[in-house]
Amino acid sequence: MLEVRSHEVRFILGHGQMVGRLVYEHMMERSKGVYGLCLGSNYQAQGPKLSKHFRPE
Repeated sequence: MLEVRSHEVRFILGHGQMVGRLVYEHMMERSKGVYGLCLGSNYQAQGPKLSKHFRPE
């Protein structure tokens, strides 16, 4: 999920413009719990949708 907000400052994203960077790191040990329904995740099996900051048309 990527959500971009300008905090009341106008800006335009251009085609091919970088908006973020992901860096993956090795974990020191295995996680005790996996992100999902058992932890109260809201994103499991969710399809694309607008941010809550946009009104549906």
